Amino acid sequence: MKTMKAVTVYGPRDARMEDVPMPQAIDDMIIIKVLRTGVCATDDSIYTGDSSFIRSGEIVYPCRFGHEYAGVVEAVGPNVTEFKPGDRVYTDNFVSCGKCEACARKDYMSCSHIDSVGTVNCWDGCYAEYMQMPERHVFHLPDELSMDEGALIEPASIAYDAFKGVTLTENDTAVVIGTGAIGMISVWLAKYYGAGKVILVGRTPAKLEVGKLVGADDVINSRECNVIEAIKEKSGGKGASLIVETSGSPSALRESLLSVKRYARISIVSFYERNLDDLPIDPIVLGCITVKGAAGCDGNAPAVCEIMRKNPVKLTPVVSHHIPFENCLDVFENEQNYHATKIKAMITFD
Repeated sequence: MKTMKAVTVYGPRDARMEDVPMPQAIDDMIIIKVLRTGVCATDDSIYTGDSSFIRSGEIVYPCRFGHEYAGVVEAVGPNVTEFKPGDRVYTDNFVSCGKCEACARKDYMSCSHIDSVGTVNCWDGCYAEYMQMPERHVFHLPDELSMDEGALIEPASIAYDAFKGVTLTENDTAVVIGTGAIGMISVWLAKYYGAGKVILVGRTPAKLEVGKLVGADDVINSRECNVIEAIKEKSGGKGASLIVETSGSPSALRESLLSVKRYARISIVSFYERNLDDLPIDPIVLGCITVKGAAGCDGNAPAVCEIMRKNPVKLTPVVSHHIPFENCLDVFENEQNYHATKIKAMITFD
């Protein structure tokens, strides 16, 4: 039996790289040689055991984590029709059952049993040399996009949800809170969708500067000023039309509720890991504010890929580290060495 290297988390702070059986190209399955895997904050919380999904039992150890990746087709099953070895690909971050009524009509998000890649109801994830995915969840990566960009499609597909149903014009101010990859991608999308002013809020000057490279017109260092007052000032006293909260900070969520204008929207693209108390609800009611969670859904990945292909502004400045696969555990075991400068770390296999 052929084997490959893969990382499995057996418990809090117990991740091991091991030789495991290589997946097989059966039925409609595609075997993908992984070339890039992005390191997500969710991966880190699975490693540390701090994830709320661990506490709820939705993620169970042992877990082969990782869900942001791109690569090249290694082999295809006999029922695969649209892919061949050598094709550059990316995938969805979930796997539907392929057998229920919803799947029969290609309504995969309504599937009766969904496995999430590397997380909830875990489908084996991408800290591995090879991935197995059904053809219905695999997409061609355009030649003009790099493997780094291919691996960024998954987090971009999450940020994309924050903008669904939103119309932005030159009269609108969009604010993004958080300088991680989701925050940077949200800046990129806010500018692409036409916001007249895009403001990035964060605490690290070097990361705020990267935000300017992907579309931020202005930045706010939350260590240096009152964020609510700064947003009001920089929006001409009106407040934000859209705030995308990506930091997972309870104080940032409270600030968001007090920094928007009437009829604004707050999109939350973050996990808070605990229930929050003392959130001011009255401003939501009085301001007719819409608060929406954003976590991605079927169809987002190809839509984001097309934006990435057309948008002349590249997302690659958000890739702060390239780490060889054989050293990938270091980014978890010694996270403190990366924290100050890490936006998106990419694990490389080539």
